[in-house]
Amino acid sequence: METLRSWALTVALSALAGGIVWLLAPKGSVQKAVRAVVAVFLLCAFLSPLLTRSGSIDWAWSGFQEPPTLAGLDEAASRQLQAAVEQEIRGRMAGVLEARGIDFRPGQILLETDIWPEGSINIAAARAIVSQGTDTAGLKEELGAAAGLEVEVIIF
Repeated sequence: METLRSWALTVALSALAGGIVWLLAPKGSVQKAVRAVVAVFLLCAFLSPLLTRSGSIDWAWSGFQEPPTLAGLDEAASRQLQAAVEQEIRGRMAGVLEARGIDFRPGQILLETDIWPEGSINIAAARAIVSQGTDTAGLKEELGAAAGLEVEVIIF
């Protein structure tokens, strides 16, 4: 809204300044030349929101975001893929814990993941924290089979 108000003020002040210059110009051919210059000046003032300082058209006005770069899109896609992989593995591990009747909270399934430069996802570690007194016989193997990787079971 502020941009529109500023533009309208620029056009109005330009018209006022152009009118004063035109009235002060001597009659005859000089006044015709001044009229042409004032017309171009007003046209520039009217189109000023579309023109940048470099002279090219700027379609990214202040209310719009610049489109993301290709590198930014790759990074965003990698982060989303990483989150989806983590959610899938946590869900599989939670399914095993629930099937065995083990009481747990979402924070008790820990994954350490990172994205390698070529875009692949590395799962450095997977841990399940269970409370003391929990029957852990075969739990590590079940969690590993469900998650598709080696899982460390920590008794807390």
